[in-house]
Amino acid sequence: MHISIQNHLPSILLAGTFALPSIALADRSDWREMTVGHFELFSTLSDSGTRNVARQLQGFDETLGEMLQTGDRLPDTPTRIYLLSDRDFNQYAAPRPGLGGFFQEGRFGNIMVVDADKNFGLVRVALFHEFIHYIQRSTSTQKYPPWYTEGYAELFSGFQLKDNKLSVGDLPAGTALLRTQWIPVERLLAIKQTDPEYQTERLAPQFYGESWALVHLLLFDDKTLSAPTLGYLANLDGGVPEPEAFATAFPFDKATLDAHLRKFVDGRRILVKVITLRNPVVVDQAPLTRLTPVQADTEFTRLIWRLNKPKVMVDALAAKAATERPDDPSVRALVARIAAHQGDPTAIDDLAAALTKGGVSDPQERIDVADALLFANSGDPANRQALSILGDLLQVEVPPVEAVELWATAAGRIGISPAQIVAVLEPLRVRVPHDTAVLRSLARAYEAMGDKAKSRDAYNQIILVSHSPEERLWAQQQADSARLQDTPQPASR
Repeated sequence: MHISIQNHLPSILLAGTFALPSIALADRSDWREMTVGHFELFSTLSDSGTRNVARQLQGFDETLGEMLQTGDRLPDTPTRIYLLSDRDFNQYAAPRPGLGGFFQEGRFGNIMVVDADKNFGLVRVALFHEFIHYIQRSTSTQKYPPWYTEGYAELFSGFQLKDNKLSVGDLPAGTALLRTQWIPVERLLAIKQTDPEYQTERLAPQFYGESWALVHLLLFDDKTLSAPTLGYLANLDGGVPEPEAFATAFPFDKATLDAHLRKFVDGRRILVKVITLRNPVVVDQAPLTRLTPVQADTEFTRLIWRLNKPKVMVDALAAKAATERPDDPSVRALVARIAAHQGDPTAIDDLAAALTKGGVSDPQERIDVADALLFANSGDPANRQALSILGDLLQVEVPPVEAVELWATAAGRIGISPAQIVAVLEPLRVRVPHDTAVLRSLARAYEAMGDKAKSRDAYNQIILVSHSPEERLWAQQQADSARLQDTPQPASR
């Protein structure tokens, strides 16, 4: 297992070496759109190439995607995957040269961006590595050490799908495992995200490789080690110092585990698990829509804006879309939303007035206009317009998460009753259990209703799920504040 590859660093995807077929060379005139489960796919590949990617997404979603959720459900938001032309990827999207793709997590949906000229087989491993991090962060409140999070993602991202069977456990392409650069287990367990083994290009491949091997050994290959491993991780999450956490959980010392891991690597025999899909992966008949050039340009503009690219780049793309279809409501709505966030709001009174008449058509257009209104103006008229624009969307079977949160923002500003806000947000809390903005709104609404216990519960949930130490501290201060205690506090002297 002496496999190495350069540039294997966190959150960065690797460049491949083989081109995928039928890449569209025209100026965003050959985009396709396809939905597979929670994945929304935008592709410049051929129909067959797009369906091949969709098949792998569905296979993952229906097996590992469900199995890896360790507690709460995944946020009920989409993950958008963009298979771009080499030019668009490198000129606009890529954070730096030499990449094959990357992953960006977002409150209202994740983004995966891939250079479709590259070998998707190699880029796929790195994409799903990051997606597995997202699953782990989003469904578990437990805080894990770097070796476990990276080894876990390496282990499951190397899955292979063939004939409705998914195999997992083989060494994924791009993972290094070299005995000449061996990191002792005692050091491996202590590595932090700020350490050279995690950060530097020279040392990171070995760290990732050994982390893969250790997680493989602990979870797959030696059944006697699974329970001690879970106990060790629980000890760490509970604040137990690492040496004590290890000594309490394992019946041997770290030198023994190091020898066990070396033997596992030298043996070159690993357990590969095979999962048979409950339902065959069938995407050949799934709807695949061709986008018009202006639709593709608009979606591409939205992507580049979501990626927080420079204003001059976003403005140029927005201007192109607006020039192509100056009267298109969806284009105008997006351009107005971008302008509002840039501090230069544009007039969309006619568009907003038309949408206030109600309805659920064009939900993205409604969200864009409402957000433009709320970001540009906190006055009552703008907030009431936003409520009217979004109101009917809240009545559909599965309201868009972003629409619900924008509605709650407007409702809170103009004094809609806290009970009504709670009635709207509590179902959303189930759909996005780790969204601390929803929890903050609920905490304030319950406090306004005089329900101190439920307000404290919302703040305590923030402490549990937030990945920000500052936010957790703030929530703790709110939960412990005198105003939220059930019994009167002694007067200060």
